[in-house]
Amino acid sequence: MFNRVRFGGLFLALVILLMPLGAGAKDVPELKLKQLITLALKFSPVVKASKSEMRFAQAQHEEVKGYYYPQLDATVIGGVVPNAKRPYVDVLPGSTKGNIVYPYPSNHLHGLNVFGRLDLTLTQPLYTFGKIAYRERAVAKYVKVKEAGVDLKRGEVILQVSEAYYGLVLAEQGKDAVKEARAYLKDTRERITRLLQINSPNVKETDRYRLAMYEGSVTKFAAQAEEGAKVAYKALKALIGYGPDQDFKVPPELPNPEAAPGTLDQHIRTALELRPEFTQLKEGLVARQLLVDAARADQYPSFFAAVMGALAGAPGRETSHDPYINDYFNTAYGFPVVGAKWHFDFGITKAKIKEAQAELQQLQHNERAALMGIPVEVAQAYGKVQENYKASQGLEKSYVNARRWLITSFSNFDMGLGKMEDIFQAFERYGTFRGDYLASLYEYNLATAKLQQATGAYRRTLASLGATPGPAKAKVPAKAKAK
Repeated sequence: MFNRVRFGGLFLALVILLMPLGAGAKDVPELKLKQLITLALKFSPVVKASKSEMRFAQAQHEEVKGYYYPQLDATVIGGVVPNAKRPYVDVLPGSTKGNIVYPYPSNHLHGLNVFGRLDLTLTQPLYTFGKIAYRERAVAKYVKVKEAGVDLKRGEVILQVSEAYYGLVLAEQGKDAVKEARAYLKDTRERITRLLQINSPNVKETDRYRLAMYEGSVTKFAAQAEEGAKVAYKALKALIGYGPDQDFKVPPELPNPEAAPGTLDQHIRTALELRPEFTQLKEGLVARQLLVDAARADQYPSFFAAVMGALAGAPGRETSHDPYINDYFNTAYGFPVVGAKWHFDFGITKAKIKEAQAELQQLQHNERAALMGIPVEVAQAYGKVQENYKASQGLEKSYVNARRWLITSFSNFDMGLGKMEDIFQAFERYGTFRGDYLASLYEYNLATAKLQQATGAYRRTLASLGATPGPAKAKVPAKAKAK
């Protein structure tokens, strides 16, 4: 009974001691490429900076639209002013004539007092020959340019995450390949050692040296895989904004290759439709043409309606009601007006028109260059996908059959039908073909990501990745057509 109690007490103490270890253990989540991209797009400072540029453009758009509506200018001033009394007529007795007497003439100071004045001008544009409308529509296009710029940065982030992700998975598969290779080499060393002890003619002392050579090569590959995994893992953590105490893991194998869907012509058409650079060029060309039209409109007058008013008072000055005299310090009025404002200069406006035309021509040349360069880029990316797809198909057969060759060589050797040379050759070819196969898988998946970027097709999936493309097209007020 005493032994049972003591054993139970020891068991309970052991459980209590181990509880913190079990409670502290945590499961490391497995994150796939789509999840990592979603996290990176939410965290990326580059994407956030481009969004700030887009919001700045949207604010500019709101600013330009404000010119359609009335503007109120108000000026309030106050200060000191000399006192003043109204003049009067001094009529002499027995005479019909008199003299105007100024009790407080302007060349003498008769005390100081305060005054205040409020001036108001409410102006509403009526017709500006397109000065407002052209610029408002141009800024609306500029917003779309910046929206496409956000998608462009998103595409860059997606490619960076894909490169690091596929590199990490490749490194992890490489470490698994190292474990397998070391298992084969260990098995081979045991065979060699056992047969040398019994002086078997099937092995030689030099087989140990050859085996050591392969072990050194595997050690080198293991170091490369280990360091590659560390670099790719740190890169991914930086891209998704994970801290030092946040960890994750990735799937153990690279995705199986598939033939690139569609034809090259279809991918080129997709690029012309979706590529952010083309969106920027298309919208930018329209914006530049509108700015040229706006610069030309600056040569014409602007018609407006306005309400002008003022309110002023000075307690030390008597008010004069003479309609021909306007006392700046004592007044109250308000009246509507219509008018026209026309700016003239000697070459400035014409120079601005030429500047706008030059910028338009520059964009037109950039569009032609893009039309020549981007299809070539798409063709190269498409060709890499096809090339690595076919290579992976062939190398998969090679490494599978090389593994069969290696296993068969071991079996034949154990039955006395083969030589150690056969095992070495099979091991060497198996290692080479498996390494080449993994490299082709990496190149294929990376080429697929680059094709998505080259065509802009990734923009179709931004919503599913937690990143919403730019807002809907800005509406142009109906007034824009008349102004």
